[in-house]
Amino acid sequence: MKFLVLGASGFLGSYVGYGLEAAGHQAIGVARRPVPHYSQARMVASLEEVQKVILSDSWDVVINCIAVASHEACEESPHEAERINAEFPGMWARTARDTGARFLHVSTDAVFDGESDSLYQEDDPARPGSLYGVTKLRGEQEVARQNSEALITRANFFGWSRGHNAGILDFFASALEDGREVVGFQDYVVSSLYVGDLVDAWLDLLTVGAQGLFHVVSSSTESKYDFGRYVAQALGKPENLIRPGFLSDNTHMVPRGHHLGLSTRRVKASLHRSMPTTSEGIGRAIRERERVGDYFS
Repeated sequence: MKFLVLGASGFLGSYVGYGLEAAGHQAIGVARRPVPHYSQARMVASLEEVQKVILSDSWDVVINCIAVASHEACEESPHEAERINAEFPGMWARTARDTGARFLHVSTDAVFDGESDSLYQEDDPARPGSLYGVTKLRGEQEVARQNSEALITRANFFGWSRGHNAGILDFFASALEDGREVVGFQDYVVSSLYVGDLVDAWLDLLTVGAQGLFHVVSSSTESKYDFGRYVAQALGKPENLIRPGFLSDNTHMVPRGHHLGLSTRRVKASLHRSMPTTSEGIGRAIRERERVGDYFS
């Protein structure tokens, strides 16, 4: 299949090119800065030009990985967060529909307030606890309104970054390999999925013609403290380098939900298989580390 990946220079978009090409698909990236890791790319000066790129060719699938993904950045620039997380995705979804391409939109577990001890289902009321969650929920709604056949996936993911300095996996791996102690939050629990498993699930969902809203996350819920311990185990490093801490103690951070585990019941029923666990994803990430690094290089 021929994929157009919006946001190819970002954390998720960078990996998506690797995952799609590794699976034998053609991936063309769209970004506002160079993306040499993509074999093909379209440069745009602004997000207003993305629609023209969608209209410029015939695509099987358009994947939207563009977002203001930082809680803090959304609070600092609420108008920009609204445009990028909500308004543009709706327009791009409509444009993809008009050209006959499938549209895959990436959303977040932050559309929930994180105050429940139960796993959130797709049809549970969304009550975002942050502006980031509010704008991402609006994005879901706009995409669904503009393109009823769009595939909307709520996710929480981890993986290797291009600069080896972004994301939780690099954070823990770098500290452990340097022999440094770091803190992992015990009171922040999520269903984090390795990006390789996320791309695999997307491809499978597209193959079966899935549309609508899916939670595409791991089949386990883990605290960030346990995540760090799993990374230590996978790397053969001392687990005691991961010290327990609490998100609630970090008053400088924008408040966010503490228990954001999502149910994978719907995606499991559609794919007739269980989603991998977080620890399984960490193991796969360690095995693929060199190959992903070579791709980024």
